[in-house]
Amino acid sequence: MSNHGVHPLFLLCILAIATHSCSSADSLPPPVYDTDGHELRADTNYYVLPANSAHGGGLTMAPGHGRRCPLFVAQEPIGHGDGLPVRITLHGGAASDQIIRLSADVRIHFRAYTTCVQSTEWHIDSELLFGRRHVITGPVREPSPTGRENAFRIKKYIGGAEAREYKLMSCGGDGNSCQDLGVFRDGKGGAWFLGATEPYHVVVFKKAPSTV
Repeated sequence: MSNHGVHPLFLLCILAIATHSCSSADSLPPPVYDTDGHELRADTNYYVLPANSAHGGGLTMAPGHGRRCPLFVAQEPIGHGDGLPVRITLHGGAASDQIIRLSADVRIHFRAYTTCVQSTEWHIDSELLFGRRHVITGPVREPSPTGRENAFRIKKYIGGAEAREYKLMSCGGDGNSCQDLGVFRDGKGGAWFLGATEPYHVVVFKKAPSTV
């Protein structure tokens, strides 16, 4: 056998490594895409808009139910703009993980300042208001043992006319029981709030200007 020959065992090792790398990449969930067809990234800001523009504007913050603070995650009225930009990052993920993927646990916060002078990160409230749990901003008042009140997921909306339509879910507890998030009116027929309710709110993600 020539000294310049390649040992068969070496070739098998290279093949095994390549196969493992390919299978690892294939096992990753598909990315979430913005309205321009680009992958959602953890270092980019986005507006969360209804898939149907006739169903109102983008998500924003608003007081409600007689409270000035904390601010609720709410929807702009019909015909009123894109709302406030959000930043979406992996929940407990490595800093190097920049691509937001379907069904991954994520954290969401508004890229904005408020008069409440507190965090703008989303979490599902433990308190029932008018029979529903709301998504609000600010610190968690009654943390659960798992501390997952700020865990959300983005799921593909099946049945939409466009391929880049999604729904949002709250995934507290052990992460195995997620709740769809929809929008509903407050008890006085005023603002629209985001919370655990049906039907779920179908959304798209529009990239916000980098200066926002």
